[in-house]
Amino acid sequence: MVKGLTGRQLKFLLEEHVEKIHETSLRILEEVGIKSTSKRILEVFSRSGMDVDTDRGIVKISRSHVKEALKKAPKRVVIYGRSQENAITLEDGRTYFGLGGTPTPYILDAESGELRRPGVRDVADATRLGDALPNIDFIMTIAGAFDVPYEAEYLYEWKAILNNTGKPIVYPAPGIIDAEKVVRIGKAIAGDEDSFRRKPMFGVYVEMPSPLTLHDANENIIVLAENEVPIVIGQMPQLGATAPVTFAGAAALSNAENLAALTLTQIINPGAPFIYGGYVTLMDQRTGRCAYGSPEFAMGNIVDSALASYYGLPCFGWGGCSDSKEPDVQAGAEVMMNSLIAAFSGVNLIHDFGYLAGGSIGSMEMAVIGDEIAGMIKRILRGVRVDDESLAFNVVKSIGPGGHFLSHPHTLKHLRDEIYIPEIFSRDSEAKWIKSGEPSIRDTVRRRVREILKKHKPEPLPEDIQRKIEEIIRGK
Repeated sequence: MVKGLTGRQLKFLLEEHVEKIHETSLRILEEVGIKSTSKRILEVFSRSGMDVDTDRGIVKISRSHVKEALKKAPKRVVIYGRSQENAITLEDGRTYFGLGGTPTPYILDAESGELRRPGVRDVADATRLGDALPNIDFIMTIAGAFDVPYEAEYLYEWKAILNNTGKPIVYPAPGIIDAEKVVRIGKAIAGDEDSFRRKPMFGVYVEMPSPLTLHDANENIIVLAENEVPIVIGQMPQLGATAPVTFAGAAALSNAENLAALTLTQIINPGAPFIYGGYVTLMDQRTGRCAYGSPEFAMGNIVDSALASYYGLPCFGWGGCSDSKEPDVQAGAEVMMNSLIAAFSGVNLIHDFGYLAGGSIGSMEMAVIGDEIAGMIKRILRGVRVDDESLAFNVVKSIGPGGHFLSHPHTLKHLRDEIYIPEIFSRDSEAKWIKSGEPSIRDTVRRRVREILKKHKPEPLPEDIQRKIEEIIRGK
């Protein structure tokens, strides 16, 4: 089991401010309500005694229902993966880093440097890359399967991901049909329903349309909650577009959406695992695009973690993403900003490593750079250990004035756990760099991508399970 390092070193919001956001969210749910286009979802709320206007599709959710849901939701969630030694425990600000997100419409080809439409093979290759990267703890994607029938795209992506990693997975399964099939796939791999429920190998990512809407596609919540699959919420209300332009107002709206989804989940199955995702994003008013590299985007993680901590829930947030179109200076700066703020805020699942162009482009090169950044952040999160061994008084005494510590056993003993040694970022002298042909960071990264894809072969699913998955996808 992977033991995540603990974040929450920085707290940017006072508790009284968090309480005001919470109170405003409750007022939104009671006085404004949530709109649902799904009759199934409206029926669930109606059976629980909610104020439901079926003609308008509006549900008013009382604070007592929210309070009861918060009591029932688990404060600790474990996602295991196929290889259970990779299991991640989501609790108390423990931080993990994840490859990619939802499918990207383009991929930056690591060989040609050109943009193109990705396919199933790219999803598989990206997954193998993420499986090999040492600081990537869970898997989403940086590609999309656009070479299969549209209706089955997500299912073929699931198949490619599950077949190429033993790490925990978080991925979408929109709508009730895809959700049911993904649950069947999970049970087939686990061997039986009880094993699947006890040790879920994946969580399913769910987005509600902002503002304040539960769509037909959100009926997947019903299936996932019934089967105790961890539901990973990822709200994206945008400042000044689908949310108020003020940060506090957008946070209250996003939080209300999360609390509505949580309440629905706990009505369906009390104790069903739920990962909070109440962040805030920004629509750049000049371009009309969601700005993944903005400081406001990074600040969304602050609100996300503060509210999740207030409720005692695990949370999902952003990190490895940029608005740049290639792995360059802008991308590095934005990814470090987003990831470091997320980690210091205590976000449990920090995803999007390998994302460029605001989530439109997947890049294996950027995933490798992101892995290096994640390694650096993990070292910072480990902090400074202070005890007799680390204070090293006897070591200093034995060396004395004018000596050196290079050959001392204490140095050898603690070198690896005290000092982060980069895999791709160069610390060589300028003379050695010139002699080696003045390679750019992209040259180094491309070599690393090629090396991983050539050598790293995760254990695939058994052939009979692969056939079973294909039967499920094809509706048999």
